[in-house]
Amino acid sequence: MAGDLSLPSEAKALVYDFTVLRKNQGLKQIRVTEDRAGNLLGSRAVRDYMDRHGVGDPAAAAVQVVIDAVRRLSVESDQIVADGVLGLGLFQAEYIDQHVDPRVIQALQTADLGDRRDSLRRHWHGLHEAVGAGAPETPGDRYLRDTIEPRIFRDLAMLIADSSEDHSQAGPITTAPRSLSEAARTSASGRVVVVGGVAMDHVFHSDAVPLPETSVMAGDYIRSPGGKGLSQAVAAARLGLDVVLIAACADDQDGERILQHLETEKVDTSRLKILGNETTPQTAVIEFPDAESAAVVWHNESAVSLTTQDVHKHRDVLAECDAVLLTFEIPQDVLSSTLNLVSGLGPEPPVTVVTPGQPYDYGPPSGQAFAHIDYLVAHSWELRRLSYYTPGKQASQHLGESFLRLGVKSVCVLGSRGGTIYSQNAPPRSITPPPSMLKESSITRDLFCAALVARLVEDHSLTDDAVRWATAAMASFTEDYANARTFPDRNRVDQMLRAFPGGTWH
Repeated sequence: MAGDLSLPSEAKALVYDFTVLRKNQGLKQIRVTEDRAGNLLGSRAVRDYMDRHGVGDPAAAAVQVVIDAVRRLSVESDQIVADGVLGLGLFQAEYIDQHVDPRVIQALQTADLGDRRDSLRRHWHGLHEAVGAGAPETPGDRYLRDTIEPRIFRDLAMLIADSSEDHSQAGPITTAPRSLSEAARTSASGRVVVVGGVAMDHVFHSDAVPLPETSVMAGDYIRSPGGKGLSQAVAAARLGLDVVLIAACADDQDGERILQHLETEKVDTSRLKILGNETTPQTAVIEFPDAESAAVVWHNESAVSLTTQDVHKHRDVLAECDAVLLTFEIPQDVLSSTLNLVSGLGPEPPVTVVTPGQPYDYGPPSGQAFAHIDYLVAHSWELRRLSYYTPGKQASQHLGESFLRLGVKSVCVLGSRGGTIYSQNAPPRSITPPPSMLKESSITRDLFCAALVARLVEDHSLTDDAVRWATAAMASFTEDYANARTFPDRNRVDQMLRAFPGGTWH
């Protein structure tokens, strides 16, 4: 870069770091390490930021220093380019407000560098319009890569190297989507721990599943962070709960993307087990036009999974929470051990909510494990595979009652149109859906579990209103799914309830 000859040595070093950090998923906190960003981490600006704001993590401070520098670029178009090339997500709220395609927004934050550049160029005028900036002529790929980006990196480097004054905001800048209710974010009504799995989902939209030795065309493809543990954690966080996720994840590019997604959604990732030189679990999902789906799951359980010791060392956070959400993505011995641990946490242990997802292939957990479950949420076919009593021959009512005899406090049997809850010492109650589109699926069930926990924490019991609210959460997600693959916040769920006079669904 010929233009770098006139830069001070510190600025030159920072330009080098930006050139490295723009690769892969961009400038994410997990990627700000000594080997990638040693000059940035050791800069005076980062040290000053840590001192001013009491930030103990140099990587976190470094990200905020760069964000502040991008905000101070004098040309708005340069801010948009820096945001996209570095994958910062600074304009996510503006893009959402102006109805930019959610897939474009996601690509600008989480896709690889080449795809981010491509999205930036293809949607150049729309992105500028969304933030109220004048749009110069759309640059070619080479001009963007070899001229615009180096110039912006030099400007950023000079801003950071010259930041002897306190240009930064009073605290870290949040990039959380504006679409989430601020009240929901700041008035968390309880603390939840999710013990489950994370994966990278590859979702294909198709009309059919291919037969052996044949193929079908996919109408669309989306690659995004997934896994039942991740889904439940994000859903609960969006409903205003303080969420901690205990899961195993690899340190590859998919793992970095998953971690960034969780942090953006305000999920506490400090208890994640990060495994080096391994591959993050993967899921291939085929979604059909009627919202049904089929999946092939690779957990990579031999290399990336939790152990009983992993969970027990987090006894402190489990003891302090109000509820624990568990899934069968974790090994069976870990599930049983966690349930046993939680049940022994004092006279009023956390509420436990368990959903199978896919039942274990080598038989159900022990009867003792079921005795520690407060709420078991499942399809009837899953319960049949789990049942100790003549599997495959029971109606839903008999299935529910059989698990009550095993000690489960309540069994929630979900179907395509509502469901039924069977509880100890109480008559069955219907899960009646609102007169709105509702398609029960794996992801809507994850949301039901999160919403149920949100109300259980508040109401301290299973009320009819809590059940209606959790079902409304599923309905609102299904209704919005075509336009936004995001979980609802409390305002959206309440809106679904208010849409029907008196809150009655008959």
